[in-house]
Amino acid sequence: MIIAIANLKGGVAKTTTAVHIACGLAKNGATVLVDSDPNRSSLAWAGKSSNAPFKVITEIELLKYQGQFKHIVTDTKARPEREDLKILLDTVNLIILPTPPNGDDLRVTVSTAKALAELSSTKHRVLLTKVPTHSGASDEQDARTWLESQKIPVFKGRIRFYKAYDKAFLAGVPVYEVKKDRNAKLAWSDYQAVIKEVMDYGK
Repeated sequence: MIIAIANLKGGVAKTTTAVHIACGLAKNGATVLVDSDPNRSSLAWAGKSSNAPFKVITEIELLKYQGQFKHIVTDTKARPEREDLKILLDTVNLIILPTPPNGDDLRVTVSTAKALAELSSTKHRVLLTKVPTHSGASDEQDARTWLESQKIPVFKGRIRFYKAYDKAFLAGVPVYEVKKDRNAKLAWSDYQAVIKEVMDYGK
């Protein structure tokens, strides 16, 4: 599969999603994570780990490894232009649009989704990220209901907000390798559910 993680807005867990989707796909076959964002956040996170289950490269290096990987995940640049989105649609199997369930993030994500729809996309799907963990929070359901009212496809799974991701980034490891954090396994279980949806999508 070739999967792009994209959004017109930063700070939406784009790199977190790219890293952990790549981790999940790596269990199904050789996987490469292409860091196309000028900030090089994926390289900063996973590129320094010798134990990463996937390889992290820049887009310039991709030609060198052509044909060596079963799965390709791309952490796209922030705020892609319309032409970038068109190229993605011509290239990938699935575009994941991560977004926290709050007003401005959702507004920008809907703009991205509508731009893709105008290009006749059937390949994009929104992933709700940074979902509050406290009981009684309605943010996720409110966001899901609103997105569905806009006829925008949404993953059934969601990614809750845990500090374990910050620890994972600093350590340069996937969240499931974070020690002494009781929420690390819960954080990984969220991505496991989404990865299953991704794999089912690719069948």
